[in-house]
Amino acid sequence: MSSAEASFQLLYIDADESRREAVRGAFEPEWTVTAVESGAAATTAADVAIDCFVASTTLPGMTWQSLYTSLTASSEAPFVLFADEPDADMVRQAFRLGVDDVVYTASDSGAATPTDAGLGSPVDPAGDPPADSGTGSFDAEAVTVTEPTTTQSTVEPLDGVVGLQTRVESLVAAQRLDIQDTTLDVSRSLMSAAIDEVDVKIEWALQSLATELEAVQCLLYHYDDETKQLTEDFGWRDTGAAAADLAIEPLDDEEIPAAEFPGFAERLEQFEAVCYDATTDESTFDAETGTLLAVPIVIDWELAGTLVVTTATPRRWPESVRQQLTSVGEFIGYTERRRRRRAELESQNERLEQFTSVISHDLQNPLSVVTGYLELATETGDVDRLDPAVDAAERMETMLDELLTLAREGRAVGDTEPVAVDTIVANAWDSVDTPEASLETEKLEPMEMVEADPTRLREVFENLFRNAIDHAGEDVTVTVRATDGGVVVGDDGAGIPADEQDAVFDHGYTGGGGTGLGLSIVETIVEGHGWEISVGDSEAGGAAFEIDFDA
Repeated sequence: MSSAEASFQLLYIDADESRREAVRGAFEPEWTVTAVESGAAATTAADVAIDCFVASTTLPGMTWQSLYTSLTASSEAPFVLFADEPDADMVRQAFRLGVDDVVYTASDSGAATPTDAGLGSPVDPAGDPPADSGTGSFDAEAVTVTEPTTTQSTVEPLDGVVGLQTRVESLVAAQRLDIQDTTLDVSRSLMSAAIDEVDVKIEWALQSLATELEAVQCLLYHYDDETKQLTEDFGWRDTGAAAADLAIEPLDDEEIPAAEFPGFAERLEQFEAVCYDATTDESTFDAETGTLLAVPIVIDWELAGTLVVTTATPRRWPESVRQQLTSVGEFIGYTERRRRRRAELESQNERLEQFTSVISHDLQNPLSVVTGYLELATETGDVDRLDPAVDAAERMETMLDELLTLAREGRAVGDTEPVAVDTIVANAWDSVDTPEASLETEKLEPMEMVEADPTRLREVFENLFRNAIDHAGEDVTVTVRATDGGVVVGDDGAGIPADEQDAVFDHGYTGGGGTGLGLSIVETIVEGHGWEISVGDSEAGGAAFEIDFDA
């Protein structure tokens, strides 16, 4: 292959002519090597597209720090320092500025290989480079920069060029990383996923991305704008990765306050990807290099969550990879939203089936009673025979009221506010026809206020009170008792058989003279608030319904 046909462009800057020739000989013909002796010449040579910059730490007329700033201002190409000998302060400064790696010119000085230098080396959390390594972080104020010199190196250069070549090729390969094939595979898999396959395929997608990116974590969080929390929905972790080998502490919390998530306010909240580098003394955020990459998931112009990839050591994240991961994250977000909508439709269909059942069956009995007694009264002229018809009509009215309640969005509640449970209980009792029943309360007054829709919460207690009267008798004693995290509503009736307790919230379950809808309404309202309800036995031997406000 001729230089004109070479796939990659290397700009090498070094005052040492023998090293320039050695580097050119090692890289060509696969690379086109432009080797210059000074920073000024490098600035001119950088007019063409460069795939990697390599510079000596001693340059005539310019420091390597200035050269780095000049060359990388308009280029995302990796930048590698080719140093004569290990210098901890120099290494710290290099990585703080953003240099991709430091490789040494001779093997006896610690010539680099992909596993013992730069991005392949673990970094001590305190910021000091590991022994025999060319990586680390530093305090910028403490660095003393060596003055440049034109003295030729007397070190045989060929020993270090081999390590340099290996490292440069690795960096450029990472820079040109393309996960398009994996992205397409993931997209096709999610598009074809059945409703019960979505979870498994999302987990597979995250593992596939992590494998392709050589990551130790690939996690998906959704963002709740009301609570300002990031909650992990799905995640893949390399359980074999030892914590000591990682330059960043892995994300292990299922819930993370947004304010504590790396770079959230700085970038994610602005719909921008964040690269987080925890290997420096002061953790930094940018859009290209870091140990953690988090891309925003934006749906309908709102931040819906983030897709997070964590690697063992810092790396450069090309724009193409950030964009592809963003596309995958948003595709997963839309897939989840599609599943939720399908679940909502199934729930609506279930409620329609309930309507059909009630209208076709449950209303037939009282309607037959009304029709029969009306015909009888018409034939006999005895209006006293209409009393059963009136009772049946009232029962039908109750059923229709409860059907209208179920017709509303079952798990949605209206505006919530802090409410006093004892006041809600008292108001609910007053609104239920309880001339012979009695109410007892225990420790409700000192309870903390509960964030709830007061109208729907009162509806919960009204239905529980009616349920007790329907099943335990009109002279029932109902007790509402405060617990550590909620309340228990119990009665002194016969209770509910243990083998039927799991079914009491199902539509149509009555166990007596009720409509079979009241407890179903109770469950939808309770769960609509994010609470939980369970049934058991009361201290008096009757039924007990416990609502947990802290669920």
